[in-house]
Amino acid sequence: MESDDRAARVKELLVDCYKPTEAFISGLLDKIRGMQKLSTPQKK
Repeated sequence: MESDDRAARVKELLVDCYKPTEAFISGLLDKIRGMQKLSTPQKK
């Protein structure tokens, strides 16, 4: 799933949230990208 698609999906889930969500979504996507880099197996 592309980053834009993920952001749109999270915005949908947080539509009823009364607090600002942009910073939260940005940080969440950064963490997801970092986790993906850690879980990618290294080729020998």
